[in-house]
Amino acid sequence: MKPFKIQKILIPIDFSETSLLAIEHAAFAAELYKAELVLVHVVEKYWENFSIITPEIQVAVPDDFMNTIENKLEEVANGIRSKFGVKSECITASGNIFTEIMSISKEKEIDLIVMGTHGVSGFTEFFVGSNTYKVISQAKCPVLSVQVATNQHGYKDILLPIDNSIHSRQKVNHAIVLAKQFASKVHVLGLADTDAEDADIRILDMKLDQIMDYVKKCDILCDKKIIRGSNEAKVTLEYAKANSVDLIVIMTDQDESITGRLLGTYAQQIVNHSKIPVMSIQPVEGIVNAWVNPY
Repeated sequence: MKPFKIQKILIPIDFSETSLLAIEHAAFAAELYKAELVLVHVVEKYWENFSIITPEIQVAVPDDFMNTIENKLEEVANGIRSKFGVKSECITASGNIFTEIMSISKEKEIDLIVMGTHGVSGFTEFFVGSNTYKVISQAKCPVLSVQVATNQHGYKDILLPIDNSIHSRQKVNHAIVLAKQFASKVHVLGLADTDAEDADIRILDMKLDQIMDYVKKCDILCDKKIIRGSNEAKVTLEYAKANSVDLIVIMTDQDESITGRLLGTYAQQIVNHSKIPVMSIQPVEGIVNAWVNPY
């Protein structure tokens, strides 16, 4: 598993409030890491939905419309260059938003994707299929999602939720890299089911101690706590709010709890409902701890 480094950051832009907020977070990080930004706007081909019914109709994206988008995207990039002094590349594409983001991310060897999300509530929870979550669940690099409610840059308190799932500790190095750069404190939170056996709690506690030792060796402040609950996502968000956490680092494969199955996976619930930024990381199969030197 390669060390986590931030050299290229991709930001999908649709000119909404949340996507413009994502730019601020990405540009701030790019300034610190001396990274390059790649701004992407995808014009989705809605007309392709009609191809089955009316295959004889062929519609292309008008050139003047594409030019307008390109000019607007370049204006945004110029603003970033002026404010943050970071290198920015603009890409305008046409097609399926998710597919294009994945393709560009691979082609440009992106290290981090930063996306805005509106979150969901009520019955919409059952119909989450947004491009944001598709990217989060399938991107090969970490994805940082932010909501409108987020209004600060930098992460002084980073929450690292840990459970007994096999890949849970793979995100430790990511948290360390961020904590080093932002001079953050890391909160190691052990998540245990309400009915967890004492033996399982002892195993979890040992894992937390190992993580604490590793984080401290990297000269980073940290603390730990174990909390029982029937919904791990709810426990995580409540802890984050109570402790003024400003970034949550999660894996995308953490299983949903018994209560949470009706609400979606752990990652879905966190991304949908967190009012602070969330970094989501895809697990690497065959690796458990993945504690390599992050530098």
